[in-house]
Amino acid sequence: MNTRIIKDSEEFRSIQADWERLEQLDQDATFYSTFQYNYTWWETYRQHGQLTLFIICCYHEGKITGIAPLMIRRADKLVFSCHTLCFLGKGDYFNFLIDYQGDQAAADILAEMFGEIQRNKNSWDKIELTHLEQNTRLLHYLWRQDQYNEHVKYLTSCPTIDLEKYHSFDAFIRSKEYTKAKKSRDKFTKSVNYRFKVIVGTETDEIYERVSKVHRAQKDYMQQHKGRTERRSLFENKLNEDFLKKLFKDNEQVVTFLMEDAEGDIIIYSISYVHNGILYDWNSGYAPQYAAFHGLSNILFIETAQYLYQHSIGKKIDCGAGSYAWKFKWTDQFKINYSLKMWNMSKFKSRLFRLVAGLYTLGHSGLLVIEEFIVPTF
Repeated sequence: MNTRIIKDSEEFRSIQADWERLEQLDQDATFYSTFQYNYTWWETYRQHGQLTLFIICCYHEGKITGIAPLMIRRADKLVFSCHTLCFLGKGDYFNFLIDYQGDQAAADILAEMFGEIQRNKNSWDKIELTHLEQNTRLLHYLWRQDQYNEHVKYLTSCPTIDLEKYHSFDAFIRSKEYTKAKKSRDKFTKSVNYRFKVIVGTETDEIYERVSKVHRAQKDYMQQHKGRTERRSLFENKLNEDFLKKLFKDNEQVVTFLMEDAEGDIIIYSISYVHNGILYDWNSGYAPQYAAFHGLSNILFIETAQYLYQHSIGKKIDCGAGSYAWKFKWTDQFKINYSLKMWNMSKFKSRLFRLVAGLYTLGHSGLLVIEEFIVPTF
């Protein structure tokens, strides 16, 4: 077993076939693990200038058996630069891809890849592997290693909805949650004649402009009328917009559920990424003129649920990171995400960063938390 580190875009592109093979074989893979998602993100953000590829490929008998989709992110602070080894992209779940042939084989592959990380410790000051889902082999491996165990911490929760528990749509409409949402729908339809639509594939080019307009308008409304001055829209970042437009283009894995009024304007929408029968709920928004009507998201959900029962997209919905109350309206199930954050204590600069970060946190909160270092996020 041997490893190779990919550090340029041409080499990245050359492993597409192996990457896509592993994303189908690995039972822990999510949409955020796919080659399409990661390569599209890299092709957009590599122009930033502070990112360097660090993709580790593990080989056995000349065949790729594992891929660690990593990069090194540089953050300049005064006279120093902090180099953080982290996952490519931005999403709710991250993982290493493994050609699964049993628990021991997986552990050996992971050990080899982390061995490569340690052999290159002069290249990084900090490891920051976030959004590690609780049941993945990667997280279990980290928990079993004395070197990493103490640095693994709780990060967030991701509520999940499994429509299969109702067996059929007829069973679903007999649930208490559906009955309450139907009352909201009946009330809403008395004043608004809406249409439910599903947008997928080649239609996503046009829908991008429409939903981004709604999301920006909602941000302005929240800032001006709700006092939410911290509110931002992800559609306002130029690089992020370029990435999303590339990702959306002719992509059958991007599905938008929406309601529009008689004039064809969007009332509310929800966008999901689809992978292996799971819908990863990614972004949603509503038109400010409908803000006074409570229960819009529930109306959209029962329309979406009916569509999912009637089509073969999938019946499991991952609501994404964050334990917000509205996410638990339809479920009591959730996944837990963890993160690994660890300084490279073999380097004087890293020890200095660790000390400064602790003093910074102490000065602002009164609590000494030495794991954090403030760096830009992408």
